[in-house]
Amino acid sequence: MSASAVVALLLTVGAVAGMGGAMRGGGWRRARAAMQVPLAALLYFALFPPSLHGRGDVLNLIAAGATKEQLRALPFGELRAALPGAPAAAAAELVPDLATALRLHPQVRRLHLIGGGLPLRDIGTAASVGLGFDPAPAHGLVELHAPATVPLGQQWSLNGRVATPGSRIELRDPAGAVVDSVLPDTQGRFAASAPARGTGAARFELHLLKAGVPEEVTSVPVLVEGGGHLSILALEGAPGAEGKYWHRWARDAGMDLGVSTGLTQNVVLRQGPFELTPERLAAADVVVIDARAWEVLPGAQKTLLGSAVEQGLGLLLRADVPPADSTATDWQALGYRVAAATAPHDQPADVVLDQALGLHDRQTFTEAPITVDAADATPVLTADDGTDLAWRRNLGRGRVGLLRLVDSYRLQLIGEPSRYGTLWAGLLAQLARPQAPSNPGAEVPRNAWVAERAVICGLGEAGVVRIPGADQAAPLVIGRDGCAAYWPAQAGWQVVQSAGGSEPFYVRASDDGAGLRAARDRLNTQLLASDEVSAQSPAATTRPVPLPRWPFLLAWLAMALATWWVERGAGRVRI
Repeated sequence: MSASAVVALLLTVGAVAGMGGAMRGGGWRRARAAMQVPLAALLYFALFPPSLHGRGDVLNLIAAGATKEQLRALPFGELRAALPGAPAAAAAELVPDLATALRLHPQVRRLHLIGGGLPLRDIGTAASVGLGFDPAPAHGLVELHAPATVPLGQQWSLNGRVATPGSRIELRDPAGAVVDSVLPDTQGRFAASAPARGTGAARFELHLLKAGVPEEVTSVPVLVEGGGHLSILALEGAPGAEGKYWHRWARDAGMDLGVSTGLTQNVVLRQGPFELTPERLAAADVVVIDARAWEVLPGAQKTLLGSAVEQGLGLLLRADVPPADSTATDWQALGYRVAAATAPHDQPADVVLDQALGLHDRQTFTEAPITVDAADATPVLTADDGTDLAWRRNLGRGRVGLLRLVDSYRLQLIGEPSRYGTLWAGLLAQLARPQAPSNPGAEVPRNAWVAERAVICGLGEAGVVRIPGADQAAPLVIGRDGCAAYWPAQAGWQVVQSAGGSEPFYVRASDDGAGLRAARDRLNTQLLASDEVSAQSPAATTRPVPLPRWPFLLAWLAMALATWWVERGAGRVRI
C-alpha cells in the first residue's frame, strides 16, 4: 500500500471517529462534526496535492530582460527554464544555454520565449524546434550607425535611435569631455558629431541620460586615419576672404598647394610651386579655379586643362560670380550650363546648411546668383531646403565639379574649423585623381563582445589576434573559406595579423552597449520565430503537474483555527 493510501485511510478513520463523538452533543458539536471531513481532505491535499495535466512538449524559456508581467502570464503546468541573466521565476530550471535545456527535455517540440531574445549561441539550436516569441519592451540605445574610420581633422558624425523617452544623448571624446549633446526626436532618433584629432585607434562614448542620471554607456570605437597629401593648384581671379581661409586650411592639412592670384590686369601673385604645364598637371590631383580666373586663362591652357582632366585630373569650377559669356561657353563644354540669374533672383541668396553640416545653431551662407543646368551631374552638396550647391560629373578618367557656395569661410569665423575641413575635404575627395586601392585587410567584426563568438574573415593561411600590452598572441584556426571563430577574453582594442597585414578592431565589455546587444538578439529571434506550430509536428503530449501545497495548508490552518474558536466560545477548551 502506498504512503498516500495509508495517510488517506488514517485521516478517514480519524474523521469518522471525530464525527461520531461530536454528533452526540449539542449544536456546536454538530458544527464541529461537519468540519471533520473538509479538515481531513485539506490536510491530505496539503501532503499529497492533486495534479493537473499540462503540455509536456512546450518549454517556456525565460531570457534576460523578461518583465514581471510576462512571468505572471506564463501558463501553469508547462515546463520552464531560465537562461543566464534572466530574472528569477518560480519552478524554472536554470540552464546555461538552450541546447542544455533541450537535452534535459528531449520531448520538447515547441519553445515559448519571453524576454529580450536569444543570444547568438542559441539561435542555431532554436532552428530545430518551433519558436514563439513574446519580446520584452526595448530600452536604452537600440540603434547606432557610426563610421569605422574617419579622416584626421574632419568632423565625423553618427546617428541612432533610443527606446527610452525623455532621454538625452551626450557624445564624449577619449578624454571624457562632452563634444556634443542632443535630444532625440519624438521617434527616438538622434544625430551627433565630433572632430577627429590625432591618428590611431580612439574610443568615444555615448552616454544615455534620463533626468540627468546616466542610464547606459556605449563605446563608439573609430580609427582616425591621416589622409594622403593631395597636390592642388588654385587659380583665383582676385584675392578674397574665401581664398584666404581656404589656403590656410589646405596648408594646415598638409597639402602640396600652389596658388596663382590675380591682383591687377597684369600682376599675378604666386605662392608655392605653381605652373600649368603637362608635367605639373600630370602630377597634380585637383585644380581649383574660379570664374574670374577662367575668364583670363589663355585658350592653350584651357585646352591643356581639359586634356589633363580626361587623363584623371580633378577640376573644381568655383562659380562665385555670374560667368562671362566666353566662360559660360567653355563650362558648357565641360558639362555645366551656367548663366546669370534673372530678376528677382539676380542677387546673392541666403542658404542654410544646418542639416548638411550638422550645425546645432542656425547659420546662413550665400549662394551665387546663377542658374546651373547639369543634367548628368551628381549633386554632392545640398542645402537644407533642397537647393543643390555643388555637383560632380565624369569626364574621361577624371571628374569635373562645380561649386556655387560663396562664403564657406564663415564656418571658420563661427568656430567650426573641423566642419569647414569636412566640407572641403569631402568636395576634394569627390574630384581628386583616383588612387590605387590598398590591399584589403582582414574583415573584422564591427560589434564584438567579451566571451561571445566573433567571426574574422579575409585571412590567409595563418593569423593571430594580438592584444596591446599582452605577451602572447591568440592563434586562429582558419577554415577553407578564410574565416576563423574567435572568443575574446578581454575588452579593448585588439589587432588581427595575417598575411594581408594587420587590422585593429574593438571588443566591448559585457555591459557595454547592452541596448544594442539586446536589440540585435531581439531582431534575430523575431526573424526565426513563428506563431504557428508546424503541421508535421507530433501530437501534443501532456504531463502531470502537482498543484502547490501552500494553498491547501493555509485553508487547513484557517479551518482548524475556526474549529478551535467555536469550541473556545462554547467554553469547552481546557488549558
